[in-house]
Order: sequence, then structure tokens, then C-alpha cells
Amino acid sequence: MFLRVGLIYPCSHNNLAMTFPQFKASLLDRTRRVQMLWFACAIIPFCVNAEIAFREVATEAGVDFVHESGAIGMRWTLEITGAGVGLLDYDGDGKLDIWVVQGGPLKDRTGDLPSDRLYRNITEGSELKFQDVTKAAGLGADSYGMGVVTGDVDNDGDVDVITLNFGRNQLFRNWGTRFEMRVDEVHLKRSEWSISGSLADLNGDGWLDLFVANYMEFPPLEKYKVCRRLSTRKGYCAPSNFDPTPDQLLLNEGNGVFRDVSKEFGIASARERGMGVVVDDLNGDGVPDIYVANDMAMNFLWVNQGGSQFAEDALLSGVAVNGHGMREASMGVSVADWDQDFDPDLFLTHDIKESNTLYVYEHAGWFSDQSIQSGLAPSSFSKTGFGTVFFDVENDGDLDLFIANGSVSMIDAQLAKRIEPPLRQTNQLFVNTGAGKFEENDATTLSQFEDVSRGVAMGDLDNDGDVDLVVSNNDGPLRIQQNISTSTHGEANHWLGVRLLTLGRDAFGAVAWLEGDIKERKVVRTDGSYASAHDPRLIFGLGDSATLPTLHVKWPSGANQTFSNLAIDRYHVLTQSEQ
Repeated sequence: MFLRVGLIYPCSHNNLAMTFPQFKASLLDRTRRVQMLWFACAIIPFCVNAEIAFREVATEAGVDFVHESGAIGMRWTLEITGAGVGLLDYDGDGKLDIWVVQGGPLKDRTGDLPSDRLYRNITEGSELKFQDVTKAAGLGADSYGMGVVTGDVDNDGDVDVITLNFGRNQLFRNWGTRFEMRVDEVHLKRSEWSISGSLADLNGDGWLDLFVANYMEFPPLEKYKVCRRLSTRKGYCAPSNFDPTPDQLLLNEGNGVFRDVSKEFGIASARERGMGVVVDDLNGDGVPDIYVANDMAMNFLWVNQGGSQFAEDALLSGVAVNGHGMREASMGVSVADWDQDFDPDLFLTHDIKESNTLYVYEHAGWFSDQSIQSGLAPSSFSKTGFGTVFFDVENDGDLDLFIANGSVSMIDAQLAKRIEPPLRQTNQLFVNTGAGKFEENDATTLSQFEDVSRGVAMGDLDNDGDVDLVVSNNDGPLRIQQNISTSTHGEANHWLGVRLLTLGRDAFGAVAWLEGDIKERKVVRTDGSYASAHDPRLIFGLGDSATLPTLHVKWPSGANQTFSNLAIDRYHVLTQSEQ
């Protein structure tokens, strides 16, 4: 049990054999990884631990959002898919705001419809506070929403938003404090079911291009064929009952005007049921590639052939199927250098009875499945994972992992209790032990709630230097998990925060690392997870080191730059030099 300072928990009587020297050695463990710290109950009857802690604060912070799936008892597969959430500083005041994606009714989409909501961050101090500015910001995003993508598509210095929907997607151009919807500029006039997307400069021209992961062909509800369980009750149809659709690549031709190049760039040559997407240099050749997590199918790795063509190479790269050669129901995806060897690793979430998968980069263009070796496989069989993020929960210098869970198959025990939707599961936090393994920590509010969780977005909502999480729930309330973790000595670890800018916008694709023996590779991005968008700022956990760090940056242009003697425990805005 891991508790906040000042709380107490009785010692387990199974740990009476622990001696004082063993306890002292554990306490002095300089890795500061999360572990059980027990004292002999015969001497001290209570134990205190001061490491990992979160507070769920949505209601007290003024966020009253509840997602509507449109469920009316027909068991439409669409209603269980769920939506994401985005974090962005839309008004440029240095505080992260929250864009929440809404669904709404499915059968009757006429009249006044529920909209996505935008909550402005008005926090002063450590107590999070938000204000609903949906109308004031001119949103009007009333489609049946799925995902949200954030980035500056017109290079004017503020963050634009693209919403991905069941139906036509929408571009919201940001004019400082208000948004203007510009459907025509995205050239998505077909009626698609899109879930996740990514903005990245894929051809190196300085403008952010858009990749959209489309899911599957879904029939009009009046033609929907009901699926039944063995009990003959209505059940949710599997994705295999529906035809897959091709994903889309839209090239930014300047000023946020997009052109669909899916066919000419090769993306339309394959079709599966895409749910998650990340963009990164996944073969070490210096240009960004695209990775797509596909549901009940082999995943895609679109290798960039120089900015005008992409070749699908997931199978030969070892990331199409798991290490046993089995395709899985891939939902969410996260990419990060979790083992700190200066290359990208991939993590995918899957359905119940399937192991979540950790693909570790071995050498250029080849990955290996290390799900079992890392300790992430066994605890995932009983859960259905969706959104997922790598982040340093306590700023001790290594990456931990969060998974948002929620079933897609009805749970009989919940059906018997008439719980709707009967898909509720708890989420999971895995802490990096520093020895190539993760250990589950189920003692924070991150794992407290039984929800149907889908998207998760990460970012520093209170600007205190640690990562907070926002979790979207299907047919349920938004959860804001404020990180209040401390180190083993009861104080926050040191940190360095940076926002990297180029061409007047966030430098998507820039790679940054600290000088020293450990060179964890961090990349400026907002994509990943499931249908969600993240804080583009980078946070480096420094543990108890107070040394002023030196930061190295490789900009998307290929230029390298060094920033020395950066003050710690604060954010820095760093701009690419004109040299």
C-alpha cells in the first residue's frame, strides 16, 4: 500500500521477519523506485510511505463533464468505442486547458445536440480550477465525436484543433481566444469513422501534415444486424463483423490548407481497423515514420521513403504481431525511450485475454517483443486496455506507464446487478523498477474507480513540474488526476521543463536529451494514447540532483543546438537559433 505523507496503514503480519537493517537498506535505496516499505509490527505498528500519490479533482476543479454514448439498449458496437480528451494551451497564457470530446444520441441526431467542451485553466497556486468556455470560444463541435488532434496547422503561433468523428471530421482554426470551424480546409468530405490522428511534418517542408486512423465501415442503424450472446440476449458485435477502411494522409500545403494524398503516398494501399497512431523515426534514418495500432489485425508501420511515399513494413520490423506471431486487438499506443538507450520503444494495449505488448527497439528497423521480460504481460490478461502513456510519475529519472481500461464485452456480474454500461474495469499504473521491469502499483486513485475508461492525456496542469493525467470515460464522468507525488524523503524531486519552438510553433519531432551517462530520448509530440492529445512540453526528472543540466536538441530540420546551465525546477521556452 502506497500512501501520502501523514497517512498510516497497518503493517502486514506476513512481514514480521523483516529486520531493521533490511528496512534501512530499503529506505536508502537510491533508485527511489516504488516498493513496499514495511517495519516490524512488533516494534512499530504502522508504516508510512511518501512516494506516489494522486488526487481525483474533477468536480472540485469545476469540471462537470459526463460523456454520452447514445446507448438505448440496442447494443450498437459504436456506443462502446468511446472518445478521447485533449490538453492544450489554447489562449497562450501558459496553462493547459482541457478539450473533452462528446458523443451524444445515435438514433436521432436532430435538434440541439451535446457538444465537445472546452475548459479554461484558471488555476492560481496548487488548487486546480477550470472554467467552461465552450460557448465563449465558439466551439460548436456537435458531431458524434471520437478523437482530438492538436497542433499549429497555420504556423501563426497558437494551437489549432482537429476533431475526429463518426462522420465528417472538423478543423477548428484558433484565432487567439476563439475557434472557427473550417470543414472544407481538411478535405474530408467522405463520411468516415475516424478515431485517432497525428500532426507531424512528414515531408520536411515546415508545415504540419495530418494522418488519420480510420476504424471500419459501420452501417446505418436501421440496417444494423443485431448480434446475440449464447443466452440469446443482445450483445455487442465484434469488429470482425464489419469491413475495415483505409487510413488517410493529408498534406499541409501551407497556412493549414490540406490535400488528401493517401493514394499517391501509398497509405490507401492497405486497410484495417485503425484505433491508435504515433509518428516517430522508427528506423533511425532521420525522417518520421507512422505506426498504427489496428484492432483484431496486424498493425501498420509506414516507413517514410523521403517525404513523398510510404512503404508498409510492420511484419519485417517485428511490430505487426506479438512475439508468438499472433495478431491482437490493438487499441492504444505509446512511444518512448523507456529503457534509456536513445531509441524509440512501442507499447500497445489489447483486449481481455490478450497480453499488452512492449516492443523494444533492438537495432535500425527491428523490434523485439519483451512484454513478458518487462513484467507487463501477466497483469493485462484480465483487462481491456485503451489509452496509455509513458511518463515519469515521481520525477526520479525513468519512465513509468499508465493504462486506461474498460471492457468491450459485457461483464456478467455487472449485468446481474443491472449496471450500465456493464463494461467497468479499474485502470493500472506500472512503476519502472530500474532493472528492466515494471511493477504494478494499485494503491493510488488512478486505480480506485471502476469506469469504462478510453482516452488518457498527460500534461502538467498546475505547472509544478510533474505530470498529471486526464482520463475520459465512456458514458461516464471525466477524471482529472492531479499528481501530488513526492520522493522518499518527503519532498518533490527536481525537474527541468522545456517548451521547444521552431517556426513560431511547437517543434513537433524535435529530439532532446540531457548531457550525462543516461541519455533518454524525448520527442516533442502531442499524439499517442487513444484518441487523445498531450502537453507538447518535455519534463526531465532529475531526482535529488541539483546540478544545472545541459540540454541537447536535434531540431526537425536536422540542426543541433545545446543549451547549458539551465535553471532547474522551472520551465524554459527554447527557440531554434537562426544559424
